[in-house]
Amino acid sequence: MLRTLARGGAATVGIGGTALAAYAYGDPGFGRQVSFWRVTGPAVLSYAACSAKHKKSDADTKARAFAALHDHYSKVSLDLILELRGLYIKFGQAAASSPFVPQAYRTQFKVLQNDVPSEDFAAIKQVVEEELGPLDELFEEFSESACGAASIGQAHVAKLRTTGETVVVKVQYPSAARIFLADAQCLRTLISLANPEALPAFEEFEKQLALELDYRAELANLTAIFDAIMPTFADRVTVPRAHSTLSTGRVLTLEYLPGPKLEGEMRRQMAELGMRVDESESMRDWIQRLEAQTTQPATEADDDEREPWRAWLGRVGARVVGIDAALWVVGKVLATGGAAGGAGGRTRQEELRTCLHSLVEVHGFEIFVHGLFNADPHPGNLIAMGDGKVGLIDYGQCKRLEEGPRRAIAELMVKVADDAPHAEVAAAFRRVGVRTEHGGDEFLGKMARLMFGRVSVEMLEPKWHRDLHKTDKMTHYPPDLLMVHRVALILRGLSVACRENVSIAELWRPHAAAALDAGPD
Repeated sequence: MLRTLARGGAATVGIGGTALAAYAYGDPGFGRQVSFWRVTGPAVLSYAACSAKHKKSDADTKARAFAALHDHYSKVSLDLILELRGLYIKFGQAAASSPFVPQAYRTQFKVLQNDVPSEDFAAIKQVVEEELGPLDELFEEFSESACGAASIGQAHVAKLRTTGETVVVKVQYPSAARIFLADAQCLRTLISLANPEALPAFEEFEKQLALELDYRAELANLTAIFDAIMPTFADRVTVPRAHSTLSTGRVLTLEYLPGPKLEGEMRRQMAELGMRVDESESMRDWIQRLEAQTTQPATEADDDEREPWRAWLGRVGARVVGIDAALWVVGKVLATGGAAGGAGGRTRQEELRTCLHSLVEVHGFEIFVHGLFNADPHPGNLIAMGDGKVGLIDYGQCKRLEEGPRRAIAELMVKVADDAPHAEVAAAFRRVGVRTEHGGDEFLGKMARLMFGRVSVEMLEPKWHRDLHKTDKMTHYPPDLLMVHRVALILRGLSVACRENVSIAELWRPHAAAALDAGPD
């Protein structure tokens, strides 16, 4: 650790040398590392000094000292992220929704969820013309304003000159690939200093992001999933067709899917249920944050938090008549007296429910039958196309499950769906690769049901979570299951917005059973 800090400190105090400055100018990756440690090095040293100083202090004194550091360095860190962009934007977005990150950082980083600045159009045009040729010869129209911007690229709506078809052109930022390795190295070092236990999760995060840098891989994923699901699910979902002749490693041209994103409708539905979603926070990150909070020990304060009346109605109703009936009652109340009132509101809700069931079934098919699945089906990647049909976009984060992990996870889904005893569910969980400190069957059985099953009344109580995490804790969580769980928690979050209490395991069971019945390849 001291050697690492020394390297960071050297980058901080030694950058005034002429030779070093010249090298940083010529190597943007090294220059970014210098900029990173110029800010982060002093922060790491400050936190280490604070920890040493307050080693024997009482909890309140220690908390106040660290709160002051969080308040200062969260602002400094946001400025650094906005300056460097690239992978740091993605990392900041993930941190903004993590319950393990101090609140001061989450508050500052929320601006990264929806307000990622787009690149100047001149740079985008240069990339397109380097990859495809003169813009005017290929496109009759090409919007200079991005329809979406992310950490490594942005998308523009255009019209093909040859056919007049409206398309979406996804363009990678000019320096995205060159700076990725340097950024990942900095973040890996920082995590090893701040929270070594999080390194496996970061390595999976890094691996998935590396795949996004090659749009040819996304093109291959998109084509494979299109060929796999459209023959069966074309009446319920649409995957955009790719224009392979207008796609390269840095440019991806896709069919334009008309319609609004589901994110706005999901946000409105949740607001009616009294579930608070900050406008600067994306639905995906709200869902992931909520799920992470429910699977971690709750504090006593959680019991006393004031709830909006609709959430209270659902929570108290669940205790009295069961959660499924309570969600039905809340839906009826909202349909007759809320913004969703009237036949139009009910129709929209029914369309959303149809979309939900299609999404769950399609992703179960992708995971267990096809083996290649989109690991990021959040509402911002879903298009409401009308008549219950949903458009599936953005295949940058796809995961392929090999036969062994696929069958192990399929067995776990069947056990949870069949409500098998804790011992059987725990055994299946261990075969997936999950390990805990004490290896308790009850802990693993309850965790599996919490992650993939139907929400029960007791799961609504903070005390249930506190008591569960007092008995055991996870020490190893395999990356393959991490990505499957990510899909499950997003889909289950969507079900809450549609006022349905679904069991992902039950809905995935037919496809999981098919994978087991198929036997080894």
